[in-house]
Amino acid sequence: MQLTECFKILQVEPGAPWQVIKKSYYSLAKSLHPDINPQSPNAESQFKEINQAFQVLRLHFSSSDEKALVKVETKTWSFFLQRIVRNPKLQKWKGDCAAYLCQLDTRVFQLNVYKKIHVSTSTAQSGASIYLKAGREKFEIKVPSGSWNQMSLSIPGKGEPSLFSKRRGDLILNLQSPRIELVSKGASCFSYDMTIDKARIGSVMTLNSSEGPIKFVLPRNTVNGQTFCLKSRANSENKHVLTVRLN
Repeated sequence: MQLTECFKILQVEPGAPWQVIKKSYYSLAKSLHPDINPQSPNAESQFKEINQAFQVLRLHFSSSDEKALVKVETKTWSFFLQRIVRNPKLQKWKGDCAAYLCQLDTRVFQLNVYKKIHVSTSTAQSGASIYLKAGREKFEIKVPSGSWNQMSLSIPGKGEPSLFSKRRGDLILNLQSPRIELVSKGASCFSYDMTIDKARIGSVMTLNSSEGPIKFVLPRNTVNGQTFCLKSRANSENKHVLTVRLN
C-alpha cells in the first residue's frame, strides 16, 4: 500500500504529523467498527483497510524517527570527540608522550651509528674523499688534510631511523691514520688539547706553549678532533701538536 493512499484512507492531508494521523484513525475506527455497524456489509472491510493504512504509516514514522535519532546521536558523538581531541590537557599529554618516545630513541634504541675507518698516511696528510654506504644510500665524505692520527667526523641524519618519529640518528666516523714521526732526532714533541668555539675559526688565536705563545689560524674546513703541527719559531726543531676540540 502506497503512503499517499494511506493518508487518503485515514482522511488526512499527505505529510500530516503523526498525532493528527492517530486522532483521525481512532475516530474512524470507532465509527467503522463492525460491532457498531452490524447492518453495514462494508464495515469489516473498511475497518481492515484503515487498520492496514495505520500500520503502514506507523512503520513509516517509526523508521523516520530512528533515522533522525541516529543522525542526532552521530552528530552528538562527533561534537563530543572533537571537544576531546581539542582539549588543551589532551594536547599537552600527546606532546609529553611524543617527547618521551623521542627520549626512548636515545636511551633504549641507539640511533647513532659509530664506524671506525683506517686511512693511509698520505690520505691523512693530503686530504681526500671516501665513499660510504648506509643501507641503500651512498654518499661522499671529505677527509680534511693535516698531520693527524685520529679524528672524529659527524654526518647528521645518516644513522638509524627512529621507530616513533621521522628523525634519524647521526653517523659518527672515527678516522684513524698510522702514527708518523713528527720530529727529528734530538727534537721534542709537545701535545696540546684546545677547546675552540666554531665561530672563532679563521681568526688569529694563541697557543701558550712550553716555548712561549704561538699565534695560529685554523682553516675554514677544520673539523672536531683534527690535529695541527705548530712551531714556536721558524728555526726550531721542536714540534707542538695541537688537537682541536670544537664546540
